[in-house]
Amino acid sequence: MDNPITRIIQPVARLAAILCGYGILLLAFAIGVEVIGRKWFAFSLQGVDDFGGFALAITAAIGASYTLAHRGHTRIDVFLLRMPAFWQAVLNVAAMVTFAVFAVFAFFQAVSVWRESQLFMSVADSPLQTPLIYPQGAWVFGQFLLAIFALAFAVHALLLFAGDRKRLNRFYGPATVDEEVEAELEARRAREGTPS
Repeated sequence: MDNPITRIIQPVARLAAILCGYGILLLAFAIGVEVIGRKWFAFSLQGVDDFGGFALAITAAIGASYTLAHRGHTRIDVFLLRMPAFWQAVLNVAAMVTFAVFAVFAFFQAVSVWRESQLFMSVADSPLQTPLIYPQGAWVFGQFLLAIFALAFAVHALLLFAGDRKRLNRFYGPATVDEEVEAELEARRAREGTPS
């Protein structure tokens, strides 16, 4: 895939996903300590379940941006691939623009929630009483990534619609079976350390 926007976005999305992965790993360790502590030592870390909820919201937002950067969101293509190239381009642009509109809307709603928590100095309903602006701030960052990525793809798709619809369909249409197989083979070669 030679999409220039993808080349810029993928490293950022990958770094954010790796950081989320380490956060989930820490959460899993804390849950393990919590389970063992409660079972055998009458000990609790207090608030681990809250951090699980925070982690879910943050990784969902960042995971959506990572998935978008890797062209992994589900697209229903039963009829799309049978349409003329022009109508494929129209629908691919529509998909990218509506996704961008949704992502920007979600970002502004997330900012609104974060500002409200800041205004009222909201804390989690748990013994730790974590100030909500911190986990919500990470969640807003995930929503921001999703909105920026979606906007970049939508603008690029609109530009391609005006100039090069064939590339538009290749970059923003659903992945074909051959592309999915090639991506899987490439990932396998990367894991095994063999050259392409």
